Amino acid sequence: CCCCCCCCCCASGANMADELAQTLQQILGTDNEVRKVAEKRYSDARAQNPGPTVAALFQVLSEPQRPDGVREQAAVLLRQCMGKLREDGSTWSKLGEQAHGECKAKLLQLIEGETVPKVRRLVAAVVQGLGNQLIDIEQNARPTNIDIWPEMMPTLMRIIMDGSKDAGLRADALWTVKEMLTCMWQVMVANGQQTLMVLKTCLGDVAVGVRCSAAGLFCEMIDNLDAKAERDAFTPLIQDFCLALEAVASSGSQEQINSVLQAMEGTNNSVEFFKDRVASDLMPRLSTIATSPAQSDTRRLALEVLISFAEAKPKTMAKVPGYVELILDVCVRFLMELDDDLDNWGDQDDDEAEDEEQYTAGKEVVDRLCRCMNKAEQFPKVLDKLKPVLATFLQSQDWKQAVAGITIISQIAEYVDEEVMVVQMVNGVQAFLKAAHPRIRHAAWMALAQLSEDHDEYVTSETVAPQLLPLFLAGLDDPHSRVVTRCMEAFQLYGQEVEREILEPFVQPMMEKLGVKLQSGKTAVQQQTITYIAVLAGQVEDSFAVYYAALMPILKQIIQAVLQKPEERTLLGKAFECVSLLAKAIGTAGFRADAEIIMQAMVQAVQTPNQASNDPVKEYMMQASSRICWTMKADFLPFVPHILPGILEKFQLAPKELNDQTRKNLDGGEGDELNMTLIQGTDGEVKVLVMSTSEMEDLQNAIECVHTFVEELGKLYVPFVAQTAQALLPVFDFSMAEHIRDLAFETWGELCKVAREGSQPDVLSQLVQEFLKRVVPKLEEATGNGIDLEALKTQADGISACLKAAGPGILTAQQLQHIGELCLNAMDVSTKREEVEAQKKKDDDEGADDDDDETDEAAFQIACCEVIGALMRHHQDIFVATFLPRCMPIVQQLVQPSMPESKRKIAIFLACDLLEHLETRITAQWPQFLPQVVADIVSPSTDIRQPACYAVALAAKNPAFAQFAMETSQTLMKVVTDARARAKKKSERPAQAAADNALSAIAEILLHHQPTVAALEAQLWSVWLQALPCQEDEEEGKKNHGVLLQMVQAEKREIVGEGGANLPQVFSILVDVYKSDMATEETSKGIGQLVLKVGEARLEQLAQQLKEKQKKKLLRIHREAQQAS
Repeated sequence: CCCCCCCCCCASGANMADELAQTLQQILGTDNEVRKVAEKRYSDARAQNPGPTVAALFQVLSEPQRPDGVREQAAVLLRQCMGKLREDGSTWSKLGEQAHGECKAKLLQLIEGETVPKVRRLVAAVVQGLGNQLIDIEQNARPTNIDIWPEMMPTLMRIIMDGSKDAGLRADALWTVKEMLTCMWQVMVANGQQTLMVLKTCLGDVAVGVRCSAAGLFCEMIDNLDAKAERDAFTPLIQDFCLALEAVASSGSQEQINSVLQAMEGTNNSVEFFKDRVASDLMPRLSTIATSPAQSDTRRLALEVLISFAEAKPKTMAKVPGYVELILDVCVRFLMELDDDLDNWGDQDDDEAEDEEQYTAGKEVVDRLCRCMNKAEQFPKVLDKLKPVLATFLQSQDWKQAVAGITIISQIAEYVDEEVMVVQMVNGVQAFLKAAHPRIRHAAWMALAQLSEDHDEYVTSETVAPQLLPLFLAGLDDPHSRVVTRCMEAFQLYGQEVEREILEPFVQPMMEKLGVKLQSGKTAVQQQTITYIAVLAGQVEDSFAVYYAALMPILKQIIQAVLQKPEERTLLGKAFECVSLLAKAIGTAGFRADAEIIMQAMVQAVQTPNQASNDPVKEYMMQASSRICWTMKADFLPFVPHILPGILEKFQLAPKELNDQTRKNLDGGEGDELNMTLIQGTDGEVKVLVMSTSEMEDLQNAIECVHTFVEELGKLYVPFVAQTAQALLPVFDFSMAEHIRDLAFETWGELCKVAREGSQPDVLSQLVQEFLKRVVPKLEEATGNGIDLEALKTQADGISACLKAAGPGILTAQQLQHIGELCLNAMDVSTKREEVEAQKKKDDDEGADDDDDETDEAAFQIACCEVIGALMRHHQDIFVATFLPRCMPIVQQLVQPSMPESKRKIAIFLACDLLEHLETRITAQWPQFLPQVVADIVSPSTDIRQPACYAVALAAKNPAFAQFAMETSQTLMKVVTDARARAKKKSERPAQAAADNALSAIAEILLHHQPTVAALEAQLWSVWLQALPCQEDEEEGKKNHGVLLQMVQAEKREIVGEGGANLPQVFSILVDVYKSDMATEETSKGIGQLVLKVGEARLEQLAQQLKEKQKKKLLRIHREAQQAS
């Protein structure tokens, strides 16, 4: 290896320094060709002569007569030479031990002797960068010095405490220590008294720069100390820190106050440390900064500190007097910092408008505060503080206050639970849609879009929608283009939720206005118009077919006109989207003539070379292909060979390790966000993986598209199974986003289903065994340290999906037992991890703020239960013979009332699987768990009550349930009536979902145990009918509404009533659920047949007692049933 020779006193060393300085000057120059040659010359020298090159860099740095720019570049390159220490072939690894010592000594000399601030800070960056790589101290160790670099801390501390030294030098030394704290805080703790003295002295220093760096070091120190006792040792310095903050803030140095505020951002440790002094010491000072005439970014940082404390410990901060009021007051101030130049505002497009940064920050922080407080069940406190503000602002004549009030509504809408408050918000926003000031209308449309997303049930209801839809119609003619844009964007969300019968009367007048806009020739207007039309087409479905003949030629013309125009890719993508929705509206027969042209255009569009990585056409094309496949079904098959290869190519997209090459590649991309993750390699090294958002979206869209092809084409997809499976395999190792890997596993399960339905047993076996070979071993990792719980849950979910789709006879007894044991062991180890974490938090009275890990563990345990359920689903006899004896003691133990709720939930989930899949095979074991499950149908926790009701519905199918039927049915009636009597709130949805499951249980008892409950039969049917339709649980809705249809078809007296007295109510329910997520296709078809059977005269009588919307829908049901017959 090469020697460094840092002294560099010989003539050759001096000559090399001169040559290097000249090279650096050329690298800094503006001549690209000269710069490239110089960069290569330096790169070759570093690779071939690392020692002399490093020595020359040191010499250039140590010669003050050289230009500052050259010395700065030398420091930057020296830091690169000191990087990646542990990599084979790194510059550092080639220098040798002696040179290592000389480098460390020279760095300390340079930092102390340098007088140019910028050069000195760059040298300090080299010191901290090298230190962070060299230092490796065990978490529990408390050494008094750093063995691998023993001179560093004494030198830095001597500089820091020497008041005669330049203040900038001392500040840089403090900064250097701060930057290394994550790897050497143990040394600072071991020298506790000295650390306290240094911090106290520097926090009170006369030089603001020293106080600034000391404040940053103090915050970093607290963040790194997990032990409360070690943090508490620094409590006496809080006042000193606050005075330093005050001094830095009043100094006028924006850079310095910003650095302190960035260091103050809240963590669990810092919030715990400051919590008793937040109100008295931090809030007044942060409030002053946030509301002062300081620079905008400084004020935003002060607000960021405030919100970061809430996000770290919401329950703690909710208890701090005046905290919520302060943060909301600052937000409101920010929200009113709007541009007064209306003409300038109106001339900009929303997508390209200059960001009003204070307004944006205030808006985002209101949302973040609501989100974290809602998670901690403290949102009502926030809402109480906002109500007076809203009352004032929504009645104000000041347009800025009105905009601020409307924006607050947008941000809190997601978290508001009370229907009364929702009504007030919608009424307020609705009034502002006609306001005189365009910015108020603009904000109101934004708020309505948010309300449409968060409270769609109310804003699209039969009473509210007829009031809002005319306003959407009028909004298309607003004189301000930005307001029109917001109106159209709001409709994208609103229109997707409005029921067809309510929307249909407005389609024609909307289309008249949209037709004019579509042919305007303005790209932006055409984009918005096409999206608006797509929403209409998607919502009213076949009734939109009347517009097909007029629209399709225009859309094809647009597609051909922009197909080769790179600047019109979004318009092209939206045109494809609209075409696919038109295809869905008119159906296969009507679209068949245009299908080939459109599909060819889509293939051509995505094969156009030199497109941006975030080309929007790719996403639109795959979604449009999915929709067209859904529409055409088997007729889509001829197109698959042409488009599938291009889609499967996207499966090869994967994250890349962050290195110099990937940095260069990423720097070349424009406007694309990056996603990063850390992984630990097999060598123990942590690597940074990066992937652009557009690539991740491409991968997800591609898998979703293929998933649709497989699902819709079914066994017709058999010829493409092998090709698709091979392409999917790399995605199994995708670690950037678990939802993408989960989607890949689901798609694999669909391939298994295709192979089974296509009578390809060998292919099915290969698919299942390949999946198990790759994924099952991952569960064994659940017992290790440093595991990724989210990834493990995805693996478990994948196994469940694969086994459920594969069907019977696919596993051997040995395989079943092995997988089952892995799941039980993984659950056991997960439980032990929970117990360890619980013990750690026992002394922390705010530990409940940190429940994410507990939630992740519980989700993983439930995923393991799902695997066990999948094992018994298709292999009942093997399961009973080999694994039931292992499961029953666990179920019996965990179901007991004394167990934690999360464990009892797991027991009931397992019980549901046992009851559903093993049926009468499990009856003998009922006494071990069923009595307790039955008792749990009245549990105060919906997490227990809902699965308990589901379990009872399953058990009721067994004749042996007769012994429980009478008492249980009475209890179930109470569960249902109590839930349906509750006020309509988001928070009550779990209770309604439990009631939906209770309805299923009542129905099963009535269907299978009528003699046992004969005395209650009429009452049970009455309660059951009055509680329909189901409100939350779609699967239970499908079951119950199917039963309702059967009872009506059988003319069950308890359902139809004497002389058909109940038929208006029954038809109201059936009409509502027709072709909804609450009814199967079979049930919807049966509803149509029932409508025809009743006859038009009787229908007219029944319709008189229906709502207007239901009358229109009933007519549609009648029309569609006639067409199908």
